[in-house]
Amino acid sequence: MKTHTTILIALPAAAFLALALPSCEKKPKGPAEKIGEAIDDALDQRPAEKVQDAVEDAAEAVKDAVN
Repeated sequence: MKTHTTILIALPAAAFLALALPSCEKKPKGPAEKIGEAIDDALDQRPAEKVQDAVEDAAEAVKDAVN
């Protein structure tokens, strides 16, 4: 009896996860989103602007060091 209950709980949970997890994959950005980000970047209106600028500067420094 206990195994039947476990199966009745586990089977729908597994089916839900099998259907739900693939929908969580990150989708590529569309052209409108890219344009919006470019505008935000140009106007310095991105969230956490100073942190993002510091990360971009660090990434550029690493690229320069590698090349």
